[in-house]
Amino acid sequence: MGIKVYGSMFSTATLRVLLCLAEKDLDFELVNVDLASGEHKQPHMLSRSPFGHIPAFEDGDIKLFDSRAITQYISRTYAGKGTTLINNEPKKAAMESVWMEVESHEFDPIATKLAWELCMKRFLFGQNGDEVVVSAEKKKLERVLDVYEARLSESKYLGADCFSLADMHHAPMIKLLMDTQIKEVFDARPYLTAWVADILSRPACVKIFTVPAYTVDSTTIVMAITVYGSMVSTATLRVLLCLAEKDLNFELINVDLASGEHKRPHIVSRNPFGQIPAFEDGDITLFESRAISQYLSRTYTGKGTELINTDPKKAAMESVWIDVESQKLEPAATKLLWELCMKRFLFSQNGDDEVVNVEKKKLESLLDVYEARLSESKYLGGDSFSLADMHNIPTIKFLMGTQMKEVFNARPCVSAWFANIMSRPACVKVFGVPAY
Repeated sequence: MGIKVYGSMFSTATLRVLLCLAEKDLDFELVNVDLASGEHKQPHMLSRSPFGHIPAFEDGDIKLFDSRAITQYISRTYAGKGTTLINNEPKKAAMESVWMEVESHEFDPIATKLAWELCMKRFLFGQNGDEVVVSAEKKKLERVLDVYEARLSESKYLGADCFSLADMHHAPMIKLLMDTQIKEVFDARPYLTAWVADILSRPACVKIFTVPAYTVDSTTIVMAITVYGSMVSTATLRVLLCLAEKDLNFELINVDLASGEHKRPHIVSRNPFGQIPAFEDGDITLFESRAISQYLSRTYTGKGTELINTDPKKAAMESVWIDVESQKLEPAATKLLWELCMKRFLFSQNGDDEVVNVEKKKLESLLDVYEARLSESKYLGGDSFSLADMHNIPTIKFLMGTQMKEVFNARPCVSAWFANIMSRPACVKVFGVPAY
């Protein structure tokens, strides 16, 4: 397609652009940018967005960055498509511009600080936000929202009597804040509350904020298998890969990790440790990604790829390497990903060199064992692809976006094996973000 968006579904700026495209009923391709590995700072992204931010946008021969500039370009260029988002009448357009500026300079800076304290700290560290910071920013937000309340008491929408970019630009951040204690600030203002309910119920919002079921022949299927998880969770991705390999229809219900949704009763009732994924297939509810993948492989033996060998000796060898991934690769990889990805993403800091060196040596020793195995066998379990290979994929994919790539590349059998498994259709389906 002509329109491409380089971004992430966990970026409010990216979501702002996607909402605009949905409102305009435009086809587009979303190319996922791996923020955790620092992909947004790599040359192919800097060539599109020189500040190393997302989203970046392409429409034919035009390349843009900055989400609000992109939405205005879309609205003007595709004026005859979908919802009209910029008024043609100069005075009304001017009022819309006022509120676009208010969102950008008054609302968003405060909301961003609150989202960090109330969402990201809980998600990353299991901690409550800094109460002093939250209290100060909450007071600022209350004052800003008093101005919104006054405006909305005399106008259905911020710009005038029609929905416009002035309203739409707020939707991603408001949706995030409405899952925190800041909801009460909105709820205390009746006109504001009605406005939020209105804009978040729009079909474009429902389309973008709801993770859809996988589709067959462009028709959404209501499916017995339901996965509660997140596309930034390696454990969730492990289950999705298995479902894709088995060619099974399912519904993925996004769990908002940033707001702590995984610790709420409706998820804890499905996964008592408050982790993801949780899994339902008819009357069975499971948690633990590796247990789920084994259940799927045994229950749906006649579907898709056979992922567990029926020969006891071969199955035993697969089990050995399933345990190696779980007990050896995963612990070292988790520490490396924190140092090399999350610290850079969250704090623009390099990882602790001492920790990285220690864990790198562990990874090198482990991959020497992988290399020896793969020098005598095409796959870890034997001659055919199995869960023993598949379970490694999400973690290694993230590591390959870091300096650890050199550790893999130094081992030719490991490199060939990983290139092989990553080229599988199931991997392309799960890791490749499809066009809308």
